[in-house]
Amino acid sequence: MICPHCMKTIEDGTAFCPHCHSFVGESATNEFVFCEGCGARLSLHDRTCPKCGRPAPGILSTESASSDLAAGKTASFPRLTKSLMQTESPHREPASAARALDDAVDPSNTNVLDADEIEPSANRTGGIIEPEVDPYHPKKRSYKGLIIILVVLALIGGSAAFVTLDPLDVMPGFYEWFRAAAQDAFPSRQIAEDGTVAPSVPADSSQPAEGREREQEPSEPLTDEQVYDRLMTAYEQIGAFNSEEAIGEVIDSFNSFYMAADLTLRQESSASAYSLRDSIQTVIDDIDSLQAPADTAYAEDIEHVRQLAQWMFERVNPLCECWDISLAIPEGESTRSEEDEILKPLREAGSSALSNFDRYYYAWEPEQK
Repeated sequence: MICPHCMKTIEDGTAFCPHCHSFVGESATNEFVFCEGCGARLSLHDRTCPKCGRPAPGILSTESASSDLAAGKTASFPRLTKSLMQTESPHREPASAARALDDAVDPSNTNVLDADEIEPSANRTGGIIEPEVDPYHPKKRSYKGLIIILVVLALIGGSAAFVTLDPLDVMPGFYEWFRAAAQDAFPSRQIAEDGTVAPSVPADSSQPAEGREREQEPSEPLTDEQVYDRLMTAYEQIGAFNSEEAIGEVIDSFNSFYMAADLTLRQESSASAYSLRDSIQTVIDDIDSLQAPADTAYAEDIEHVRQLAQWMFERVNPLCECWDISLAIPEGESTRSEEDEILKPLREAGSSALSNFDRYYYAWEPEQK
């Protein structure tokens, strides 16, 4: 006998080749057997198809008809009896390595899968596959993102509460430091605090107005040329009051510190407003004390410049009145409950003075005649 795999001579009836160890039993050279009903692969030892139950090819007699097969009648097919069930099945070959390899080890062997084996073990609900739940390793819910959001909100809320309530009373010092830094960066903003809102405004504003009037009163009426010079000086001073270094500084100080908890800080911040108001009043007094000739050509110009100074005074005076209310609040008491009362003079004053001043300032500039 020649091995069909390695082409070497071996003994007859040998199941495995001693040279290449290939299976060379009787079933190894036979053709495959398939069920004539469902097409499943059958073993040479199967008498019926394990899938559909149809008798294997060669089991039925040639006399069997399709009607007999449909009725379950199979010619030459032994009927199982009690004696057969208690003894070895007829035509049953003894178990051997050749049969085991032919039935299970054959790599070309195929099988028919059931529908239950094809579908996944996961539950299907509405076409959506739900993941299997591991009872031994349950999935833990992560709260990391929620914790981060809560921490950020707590930091923002704590910072806002610290700035608003100022429990350690550190914000006034911070405001003072910021103000000092701003003054270093913009030295021109210190003009109002020094009492010189503009170079043409007298620095000594502490002198009573009546004394200044007496010093400025001439012994005799002025000439029209002198009247014009005095009017131009007053007009330029009024324009200087309207600059960022004068009224701009007053407004910035008021907006920043009128609600400050520190009384000393409020007093220092209000000094520029009172100083500017005194300077404007000095200009008004100078215009009123002007000794112009009865038939002067600048009578209308005197009225115009006097009105411009009055509008400027009406812009600053409400701020001073607000400071009066703010400074009346004692040290240590909250100013927030009095905010509406502090801002009341500004609401009552309105913006007419500002509108009129901006409208007529350049149109009413005195012209020499």
